[in-house]
Amino acid sequence: MKKKVLIKWIIGCVMLCMMLLVLWKRTHINYDEYSDKTSDMQHEEVEEISFPDHINEKGSDGLIVDSEVVIGENFDPDNFYVSTAKIMKPDEEKWKQFFGIDNTWDYNVYETESRIGGKIEFQTYTDKQENTLYLTSEEALWAKQDMVFIYNVLDTNEYSPQNNGKLFSEKMDLSFESRQDNLRSVLDKMQQIGIDAAELEVHQEYDLNVDKLKEQEEKKIEAGDIEQSEKKESWSTSDEAYYYYLDETTQGLPVFSKRSVNDYSGDERSQIIVCAGNDGIRYLYMKWFFLFDIGVDKVKFAPIDNIKECIKTKYGKTLDENCITVKKMVLGVYPFATDKEKNAVVPVWICFLERKTKGSEYVEKLYVPINAITGEEFYDMEG
Repeated sequence: MKKKVLIKWIIGCVMLCMMLLVLWKRTHINYDEYSDKTSDMQHEEVEEISFPDHINEKGSDGLIVDSEVVIGENFDPDNFYVSTAKIMKPDEEKWKQFFGIDNTWDYNVYETESRIGGKIEFQTYTDKQENTLYLTSEEALWAKQDMVFIYNVLDTNEYSPQNNGKLFSEKMDLSFESRQDNLRSVLDKMQQIGIDAAELEVHQEYDLNVDKLKEQEEKKIEAGDIEQSEKKESWSTSDEAYYYYLDETTQGLPVFSKRSVNDYSGDERSQIIVCAGNDGIRYLYMKWFFLFDIGVDKVKFAPIDNIKECIKTKYGKTLDENCITVKKMVLGVYPFATDKEKNAVVPVWICFLERKTKGSEYVEKLYVPINAITGEEFYDMEG
């Protein structure tokens, strides 16, 4: 039963990636046209620009901007440079050596799709205890067998009625190690397998306390979300762990590597997910981690007013029937594929909106990507 659950979970991840790639192929825009437009802007004189921490404006047209403006602490808009990027291939030998993979493990090879739709090799290694490592040229996953119990209990999907992430978000120290020491140890291990920890920042973390794990498991069994047969035989403090979502950054901004803007509302946007306990790393997932080549030309960012105007243009015709509120604006970068290996690095505002139809209590969440250079909607991230 445990092995089936773990295999189903891994296959589910792969299938989700493939569906997102199908969407990409249907909606990508003209690369040459974009490159020409960006090239022209690279050589314009860059004027000093700044962004507010919060915007509070109410327009007579029904558009309300009550928005937090989220920008990286180390981001300097006056010294942000044009760059390109390529996906970092996981170092197969380092991963295998670090997690103790040898020729006694079952080995299989399959095919999956790359970020831009081509076929790539998908390798899996499984030992007798059902610990699993899988590798492609773009991602890697390590999962110990007992992680299945964490999958059963922890639910951080913001749309899920069973979301219990807040219960594990108290930022408390667990019995075996402090949060700070554990994170430091995790980042050291990232370096050992070839991931540049200096470019990582914590997007979200969860403290998996044993009492809460046991309590949530019981609630999920009562609700019918998991079967009695899937219940862990017993919980102890040795099961406690920290669970991290880590974002890659470049020039002070988070990297938005996923295809659809709708993925940026929650934790799953992060390229690296880690679960670490007193026995080390129990789970590690790395997907679409990039290596950046930073140039010498500075980027000229569009003023924030241009970003607001873009939203008004998109929804202006519906403001008679709807009230649109901009709740949050997050600035990051999107690696925009220009060929099989090269990506143009596009600064993008991801805008979180709420739409409420007049006379209704229902609030719809919307996500709009806007090119931070042109001030135009960035359709390649629509999904």
